[in-house]
Amino acid sequence: MLPITQAIYDFRTDVQTDTFSSDTAPGQTTENVTLTQELYSDNLSSINNILSSISDDSPVVASYNASTRLTGISGLSDNTTRTLTISYDVDALVGSGAISDLADKVPWIWLIIFALFPVTALAAMFIRRDR
Repeated sequence: MLPITQAIYDFRTDVQTDTFSSDTAPGQTTENVTLTQELYSDNLSSINNILSSISDDSPVVASYNASTRLTGISGLSDNTTRTLTISYDVDALVGSGAISDLADKVPWIWLIIFALFPVTALAAMFIRRDR
């Protein structure tokens, strides 16, 4: 079911890329940025990539506030100016409640089909033998 689940995820999301100018002071290795859109399902794993224009940086997400979209980035070099590029997944079905609900249920529908089909086939074989 993994390909179906991944296909549903790809259908439900779009990739958003934001670029930020970031200045760190001496001794400061973290920076807070505000994303332009909410992360998909407010899940940190929706952040696909964080790139820095400084090769010494190793940027990673340290925190995320779902109500303000404020995202803490750590692993930055201190006393430097850089450009941070963050790619993350956002909800592509905003305002499409029915389609979103159906997309949520598709993996369960497939599970029911694959679990019940063999049981139904076996039952049909045994029922036919009695007649």
